[in-house]
Amino acid sequence: MHFAQSKEFSVRSSVLTPLQILRSATVNAARLVMQEDRLGQIHEGFVADLLILKENPLEDITILDRVEGHILAVIKDGRVATSRWDEVKVDI
Repeated sequence: MHFAQSKEFSVRSSVLTPLQILRSATVNAARLVMQEDRLGQIHEGFVADLLILKENPLEDITILDRVEGHILAVIKDGRVATSRWDEVKVDI
């Protein structure tokens, strides 16, 4: 990750709420690339990669600037790509 990206969520949090920041990274980003009918939401038939986090980014969005130690698992293309959580096993 580029250094400037590593502080993106902290910088944005000075002017936006955590919910607004998450929407800008998901729903709004999908609209921007005209893919809102298949990206940007967890919804049946949509394409999604997921992060399973130890903490709630709506309570502290800056955890996304410090992902080491906060990500429990990554689900990519419907498969568990990485996991530090005993309950979720890697299946790739």
